[in-house]
Amino acid sequence: MIEIIPMSAELIGPVNPETDLAKIETMARTCYASPMSESPEARDAFIRKLVQAGHESVIEHVSVSFMLTVPRSISHQIVRHRVGVAYSQQSQRYVDLSRGPLQVIAPVPALEGEAFVGWQSLAWKIVWKIAEVYNAMIASGVKPQVARSILPNCTATKLGMTANLRAWRHILKQRWTNPTADPAIREVMGIVGEKLKELYPPVFGDIGA
Repeated sequence: MIEIIPMSAELIGPVNPETDLAKIETMARTCYASPMSESPEARDAFIRKLVQAGHESVIEHVSVSFMLTVPRSISHQIVRHRVGVAYSQQSQRYVDLSRGPLQVIAPVPALEGEAFVGWQSLAWKIVWKIAEVYNAMIASGVKPQVARSILPNCTATKLGMTANLRAWRHILKQRWTNPTADPAIREVMGIVGEKLKELYPPVFGDIGA
């Protein structure tokens, strides 16, 4: 009746870092009327210097998309980031979740202290019962837009997220490297951050481990 699944962040492509970095340099060189770099290494050093100096407007010309699988509890927090970001989220109003097991996401290990472990068995029994009631409501003719009101915050949701590179830098600083951020958000944004560091080292090399 329920299925516990992990959080994930899938890059939605294709992306072309070489083309994107060349675009960033072109936009930046426009500001200074300076010649383009003669090598990728020189270009990367130039972009890295711009980012370190806080001249981040030029990296807004490139955007990257991810499909996040997260619990509803943190999707509400993620979508608070508005500037330079676009979202498309799976609708509980139109999607009938009774067609298969209710997918839920467990708390991350950082939250599973002794206090939670003591309640874990009862908590999952309650979630299981909620799934049963939800399915029964749908089977009786209740529309998903009404039945969704009983679903728990641990219900998994798909969240398509597109942000320009400047917005991603801000989000990662707030939601990944910030030790006071929600542990679940830090976990999923860590996946995003590591991928962006791999794709665009001159832009994200100073963020994270």
